Amino acid sequence: MKDLTPEHPQVFLTCGIGPDGGTAILGRLVQWPWSLPRGYRRDGLYGPLTILPQCAGAALLPGDHWRHAVTVEQGASVDMIGAGALMIHADARRGRACRSDWTFQADEGATVRHLADPNVLMTGAKMHQRISVALAPGAKAVLFDGFCRRAPEAEAKGGYWDSDLLIEDTAGRTILRERQHVTEEDLIRLGALRAGITAFGTVTFVGSTPFEDGPLDLPDCYAAAGAARGKAGQVIRIAARTGGALDRAFRQIGSLI
Repeated sequence: MKDLTPEHPQVFLTCGIGPDGGTAILGRLVQWPWSLPRGYRRDGLYGPLTILPQCAGAALLPGDHWRHAVTVEQGASVDMIGAGALMIHADARRGRACRSDWTFQADEGATVRHLADPNVLMTGAKMHQRISVALAPGAKAVLFDGFCRRAPEAEAKGGYWDSDLLIEDTAGRTILRERQHVTEEDLIRLGALRAGITAFGTVTFVGSTPFEDGPLDLPDCYAAAGAARGKAGQVIRIAARTGGALDRAFRQIGSLI
């Protein structure tokens, strides 16, 4: 994908309370490679609006810079879900990286849940990710974030995963910030340990603590919940044996919240 409009997001959504009293998409701007069907209400009129953006090819290519911006207005509730794992491709010739940015704004009393599927890194893939969230008083957020290598046993080709999460209030004060950086060499060393861990995920809750702190029973995973910094909410860390196990863990957690 050629990055011709760097200042504009390819997906720009505004969601709020519609004429019938339920959450609806009130405004949208969607550009290639994305398409966006109408949202649907799995839990009735007053439940969250589920939105499924679909990407042509379901892959992030070297040189791509995807931008997504979602605003959830007062009292509305939105679940952003994926259509499956996103493949992150490598550039064997030129070594280019790719980038995906998500920006969420939740107004007073709103809820935004980004229930993303794990990212799958091809050998040598270089991925930058930034997730920015602005929360008004009484707003809540849930963020799924995870990744694995497509071929955990493959030798390193210079790839890495670089992620920056920033959650602020509407005055710009930081609620929670977390940076992650790991190279293919790091992942290979972790996979060689006795536990055989090859996939990693985080579930971040701001404004809620849905689980008891401590270990969680997730098959083929080591997982635990703990308080977020500053008592902002709760964070679940997941170390899984395979990408499939991480995906199942995300789905199990999603079914409980």
